[in-house]
Amino acid sequence: MPCPVRAAVARHTGPVSSVRPVTAGHNSPLSVRLDTESGVLFVKGLPDTSPGRVATQRREFELGRCLEGLGPRARWQVRAGGWYLVAFDHIEGRCADYRPGSADLPAVADLLRAVNRYPVPVGVELRRAEQRLAAYGTTEQLRHVAGHALLHTDLNPGNVLVTGDGTARLVDWGWATLGAPWLDAAAWAIWLVACGHSPSAAHTWAERVPAYRAAAPEARRAYADMAAAMWEDVARGSRAPWVAHIRKAAAEWACAAPPTGLAGDSRPSVP
Repeated sequence: MPCPVRAAVARHTGPVSSVRPVTAGHNSPLSVRLDTESGVLFVKGLPDTSPGRVATQRREFELGRCLEGLGPRARWQVRAGGWYLVAFDHIEGRCADYRPGSADLPAVADLLRAVNRYPVPVGVELRRAEQRLAAYGTTEQLRHVAGHALLHTDLNPGNVLVTGDGTARLVDWGWATLGAPWLDAAAWAIWLVACGHSPSAAHTWAERVPAYRAAAPEARRAYADMAAAMWEDVARGSRAPWVAHIRKAAAEWACAAPPTGLAGDSRPSVP
């Protein structure tokens, strides 16, 4: 961190005994763990020259002051030396294992059910699912994803931390959205396919979230088609291997989602 940024951080934390880089995640130029006299913090930051990215990180900070129990608590934000930084309580945990047979899968399903029960925070500006997907669907398709539920939307395993007691928590809320309450479970299913599940097994895990189970098959199909188109678009502008992997999974998920629902073995990977 540049010296002016270090000084601004120190005004919030007091002496910092250690700074350790955090490598998980795909979005922040700066991600570090700070050990301070008042506790352990996770700090992320980016140059303040991009209004859109700054707004996304500010949204994450604002949500972090509200989402008790779902994710890390936001502590402070600072702009200094051309950087915008936000700090959260550090969650001691590991990235969720989405592979078939993983003991983490029930905890992730529990977490998504908890998100569905959470009220939308007041005063936090959130985009809508139909806005985020507008380039990838018809008016009729977009109607299916509209709603008023709080959504995380970025269910990659690096954003789900599993603590020592087996509880799953969500981090990186910058893409939080308002939409149909089953969308997070559908997005999770695509990541499950990317991690080795068949589409039918991923569908069965998603059905552990009641909102997904209650969604109309045509609505789930509409989202599957739009998600596949979105990841195809993202992949055209990225050479990152993980992007190519999730693009392939989204295409497989869409191909396996006929209007009447996913067919095949509906038994979950874990009893």
